[in-house]
This record gives sequence, structure tokens and C-alpha cells, in this order.
Amino acid sequence: MNASEAPVFGDPAWNQYRARVAEALTDVEADMKQRGYGLSLEGLTLEVAERLALGVATLEDFQVLEALVKTLRPIAREAVRATREELGGQFALLLL
Repeated sequence: MNASEAPVFGDPAWNQYRARVAEALTDVEADMKQRGYGLSLEGLTLEVAERLALGVATLEDFQVLEALVKTLRPIAREAVRATREELGGQFALLLL
């Protein structure tokens, strides 16, 4: 599936899709933090697309996913921060 074909707000599958993107983004943020790297919004978008097997073959695909990643990034960063506090800096990485 291409990112531009993914569910949008109002679709029955929207909440599930948004949650999957948020989980993938949180995993990427945690992975990058552990490695001491940072990714631009574009890099995060491509990494999330890869982890979710979403196609970003066109500019529209990329822009649609990038907008969602941009919106969910603060939530992902908060999840990483909360996990770091709860687990004393230890993260469980999802290896795909």
C-alpha cells in the first residue's frame, strides 16, 4: 500500500493506522536516541515508511506520511521520555 492510499481521518481504520505509525515512530526515535543519532523529519518519514512497508513512490505519498509523522512526533518523543524515566534508560527495541 502506498502512503497516499492509507486511511485518513474519518475512515473506520484511521485509529488503527495512526497507532501503527505512532508505534513505528516511537521505535525509530528510541533507536536513534540509543545510538546517539538524530534524523530530520524527512529521514524519520522514510524510516517509518520502511518499518510499516508503506510505499512512498510519489511526492504525494511522501507528503501525506510526512504530515502524519510531523504531527505524531511530539507524542513519540514523550513516549521515549516516559520509557526512559520508567526503565532507567533501558529500551526494548523492536527488531524487524
